[in-house]
Amino acid sequence: MHTLTFILGMERFNAHLWHAVEQALHDDGIAVRIHRFNDDHLQRRDPALVAAIAESDLLFVTLVNMRAEADWLRAQIEAHQPQTVFVFESMPEAMALTRVGDYRIEGGKGSMPAPMKAVLRLITRGRDEDTLYAYTKLTKLTRKLLPLMPAKLGDFRTWLSVNVYWNQPDVANLTQMIRLILRDCFGETLEVKAAQLIPMMGCFHPASESFFAKPRDYLRWAFRTRYHKDQPLVALLAFRKHVVQQQDYLDEMIVALEREGLAVLPLFVSGIETHVAVREWIASFPVELLISTMGFPIVGGPAGTTKPGQYQHQASDLLAGLDVPYMVAQPLQMQSDVAWRAEGVAPMQAIIMYDLPEMDGSVAPVALGAIRDERIVAEPDRLARAARQAAAWVRLRRKARHERRIAFVLYNYPPGLGKLGTAALLDVPASLHTILRRLQEGGYRVEGLPPSPERLTARLNALEGGAGQNGHHKDHVTLYTEAYYDLLPRDHERRVDDFWGQAPGDIAPAAHNGLRLDGFELGNIFVGVQPPMGVPGDPMRLLFDQNFTPHHQYVAFYRWLTEIWGADAIVHVGMHGTAEWMPGLQLGLTRDCWPDLLLGELPNLYLYPMNNPAESAIARRRGYASIISHAVPPYARAGLYKQLAQAQGLVADDGGERSDRVAALQTLLPDLPQAEDEAAESYLARVRDYLAELEARLIVDGLHIFGQAPDASRSMALIEAALDVPRDGHAGLTMLLAQAGVSAPAAARRTLIERVLLDHQSGDRLWRELTGQPAPEALEALLAHGRAMLNGIAQSQGEVEALLHALDGGYTRPLAGADPVRAGAAAFPSGRNIHGIDAWRLPTNDALRRGREMAVALIDRHRQAQGDYPETVAMTLWALDTIKSEGESLGAILALVGATPERDGQGKIWRYALTPLDQLGRPRIDILLDISAIFRDTFQHTLDLLDDLFRRAADADEPVAMNPIRAHALALKSEGQSWEAATARIFSQSRGHYGTGVDELIEESQWEDAEDLTNVYLHRGAHSYGGSRAGQAAPDVLRGLLSTVGHVFQAIDSVEYGLSDMQHYYGHSGALQLAASQARGDAVPLTYAEAYTGTVKAASAAELLQIEARTKLLNPRWYEGMMAHGHAGAAEIGNRFTYLLGWSAVSDLVQPWLFDEAAATFVLDEAMRQRLEQANPQAARNAVSRLLEANGRGLWPTDDATIDQLQSLYTDLEDRLEGVARAPVPA
Repeated sequence: MHTLTFILGMERFNAHLWHAVEQALHDDGIAVRIHRFNDDHLQRRDPALVAAIAESDLLFVTLVNMRAEADWLRAQIEAHQPQTVFVFESMPEAMALTRVGDYRIEGGKGSMPAPMKAVLRLITRGRDEDTLYAYTKLTKLTRKLLPLMPAKLGDFRTWLSVNVYWNQPDVANLTQMIRLILRDCFGETLEVKAAQLIPMMGCFHPASESFFAKPRDYLRWAFRTRYHKDQPLVALLAFRKHVVQQQDYLDEMIVALEREGLAVLPLFVSGIETHVAVREWIASFPVELLISTMGFPIVGGPAGTTKPGQYQHQASDLLAGLDVPYMVAQPLQMQSDVAWRAEGVAPMQAIIMYDLPEMDGSVAPVALGAIRDERIVAEPDRLARAARQAAAWVRLRRKARHERRIAFVLYNYPPGLGKLGTAALLDVPASLHTILRRLQEGGYRVEGLPPSPERLTARLNALEGGAGQNGHHKDHVTLYTEAYYDLLPRDHERRVDDFWGQAPGDIAPAAHNGLRLDGFELGNIFVGVQPPMGVPGDPMRLLFDQNFTPHHQYVAFYRWLTEIWGADAIVHVGMHGTAEWMPGLQLGLTRDCWPDLLLGELPNLYLYPMNNPAESAIARRRGYASIISHAVPPYARAGLYKQLAQAQGLVADDGGERSDRVAALQTLLPDLPQAEDEAAESYLARVRDYLAELEARLIVDGLHIFGQAPDASRSMALIEAALDVPRDGHAGLTMLLAQAGVSAPAAARRTLIERVLLDHQSGDRLWRELTGQPAPEALEALLAHGRAMLNGIAQSQGEVEALLHALDGGYTRPLAGADPVRAGAAAFPSGRNIHGIDAWRLPTNDALRRGREMAVALIDRHRQAQGDYPETVAMTLWALDTIKSEGESLGAILALVGATPERDGQGKIWRYALTPLDQLGRPRIDILLDISAIFRDTFQHTLDLLDDLFRRAADADEPVAMNPIRAHALALKSEGQSWEAATARIFSQSRGHYGTGVDELIEESQWEDAEDLTNVYLHRGAHSYGGSRAGQAAPDVLRGLLSTVGHVFQAIDSVEYGLSDMQHYYGHSGALQLAASQARGDAVPLTYAEAYTGTVKAASAAELLQIEARTKLLNPRWYEGMMAHGHAGAAEIGNRFTYLLGWSAVSDLVQPWLFDEAAATFVLDEAMRQRLEQANPQAARNAVSRLLEANGRGLWPTDDATIDQLQSLYTDLEDRLEGVARAPVPA
């Protein structure tokens, strides 16, 4: 009896098929033992699989695309020597394991004969994307060629023949395939029937007993028997194998779509030829939506996973030609339904369902079901959700513009701080006014639109103040509790009531037992304010209670929009709201997840900055959104002003006494004191360098207005910075000029770029004028890149049209979200459905190099200050910086530990290999990772690689003095921790929860001392991840590791977000430093590195906070740029006072002079304060209140007169906002 072992990747659902095959062989009297395993058994190195391979005559393997699995299989084959090995649809390292008689794929021996390769070239007709599809076309040809093959190719003929049978995956063909193998490989005398070819593409329907070879035949049948001519037609893509093997979920999906009134064009494909089905079949018919139940890329299917995005442009062009929404509704075919509900979507499944389709522009993904009893079982409510979602997109598409009802959702959290109608990098009132005016011009019913953004702002502000008795106001909606409860499923109703009590509760009650919803109608437009996420003033309840639910007003707001007001689509205006962050699974939401209930099935369009693919992915994956990206604000050089300009004059003045100049400079620059015993000349040189750094530093120049492009002249700073980044093997422009001997290369760079791009002068001629030399070859490429950037920036004026096109039910092209400095022209245009990058290839080679430079700079700083190497570096790792920088922080981790990426034959990183100590030349450095929850959700593959690295480093046979990773693991084990726990190094929040909670406590002033902040950080962030770790709480391990930390480090990813520009830096790395310092009982240094300009610069947090204060907060160029945006810009200024307080709360890094000058600039200067008050009185109040709070907490010492003045100002602002005094109204 022969023993055959099958390891079938991604096939956990067809036990019934193989039972039927075994029964058919048994009925024919063929004695054979079949073992069947899947990718899960392979990944776990299942002992049963090892035993099966050991006794097998044949090993049959499919879909192995990870190097570790391929290497393990190679070892098993070498150890047990099965006679025959077939490998199909796998990576080169796995395909090389093939052994069929004398036929081998390894090393090219026995590869496909030249005539067949020629046939493949003919089939593709020059289309590179059709190469994989051509292999499927060979099936029919192969059958004809097999009898003609010479005897010397007999083993190759067997391999080809088996491949033919394998690609006809029904019981009859698989039975004949095994008979063929037994005959040709093992000499059994058996009759083998020819393969019964099943169409590679075709149409199917549960009401038809046979397939349709052509869609026209199917549609003729369908519209004759089932549909009427006016029904909207949607196309449904399905795996051929699932159709052939009769997986019920596909029939159920068709029925669910039909229940929603949709006609369905269901097509099956093997996956490789999906794009051909779209190009040559679907595009020929008036489909209004494309749904894929397959995942994977449109071009290449499963084979396209090896190089994600390789054919993205072809897929985008194809789908743009179709111009309908592209939606993914897919079962989780690699995990059980139990695992799905407990853990969400598994890492490899997430790549298939989310990462890869998103590169093609998919929206609103729905997980239909998972594996149960070795079948794919779809959940009825998920099928219904997907179908209703599809119908909603079609309704939006079909409705006339003047009939569509569109809800715009703005944010205001926490309320009372001037944040109503604000979003990151975006002037929301001006953007919303621009959008509404364009909708009005485009045929939407927009009535009563205020005549200016300022008037729109005034109406928005009225939502927050002056509500009057019982919360009634013309711009408030009252939803009575009886009607509210009718909108909720009973189980959800109970969950909210259990947590908050019965409605209306204490949050936003209205008269007569109602709930107040903030918003107003403008014809068929509703402008609403998303309610606060939790309880203002009680963030601890949100942070510590695992049963947290949205409160009644929050739930009512979204259900009212959907069910009562009757929105056809929702537009979330800017980054970001909170609905997609509500509790529930990380991915693959079920009906029990709050975002699923809140957002319903409506099309959700989300405006997001072009450089934030990480958080926008949460909006798409948990909020079912379609992203419309917007540009970042223009950049500027900070320049010098006021006392900085005076300081520059003193440095340049060689006539005065040096001692007098030094004394004057120290008065002007309290941030740069003269060191003890520092010579005057040395100090003056240091001041000169400091001022030069400040003057040249990039800052954002105001905010972006959706659909408006900056003047070309305001784009120059960004383009200059981008052309300085080494790219495509060439040095940056400033470096080229320096190499040419130019004494002031930065000034020459500016001259060259402006004259070429703005004045259209010759680059070659200008180069010769500036350098006296012929232009280098790289110059034209650099200038062409600059022109492409200028063109891309100008296209941001198309953002509103992109939104209108999406509201028309059109397709939004995808684009990798990226930092415009690093990525340059590739980051543009905006108005795109942005997505992330290929995690399998992170870090890239350039990012690895920059990461190593960061590690060297960090080690050098530490050794200079401390005299030795740090035992442990604690690092904050965010998804956003990982995507923007293509893995610079990962490169730093590898350099600190002493490791390098190992790539497989497809270029994927499959392991981080430890560098031998004798090559490293120093001790390894232990790493403690504080990862954002978005990194946790997005980069599971990377977490697994890092966890594997840390485990192997802890296991390494090396002296503990040279390997702190091992030393610390052994120490934790000696304290009673398991080895599994002792090797944990990656920590974040529990599954489905987001944020450290530190920033929330600070923002709402709900903390007493630093210990409160540390406690919430440790409580929230002590869950371990990577490998087999799935968020288990490990607070003792985290505390133990924190006590070993010698340095805290984080990379800063872009110009837009520095330490003082958002709360997340002090909420993560700031809180991490605080926790480490408390654990050690001594201050731990905190260092940041910037590399977005192509040059790595490291600085302490204290240094960087001062630099940012000088170049942004206190810089008229920065704050006047913000004030030009009125309400939104004033809110940004008000936020900076919260962030100053935040840094003071977690550290002693904010010096008194910084508070002094911030107060003097914005609050104590009456003219500026009045401007702030008029633009945004709540932001002005926040600035004053944060100064008072800083003083009250002992964080800012100042004189009593200043405090008295601040108290008086605060009281006056409070009275105005409460309506006691009259506040100014914008003209």
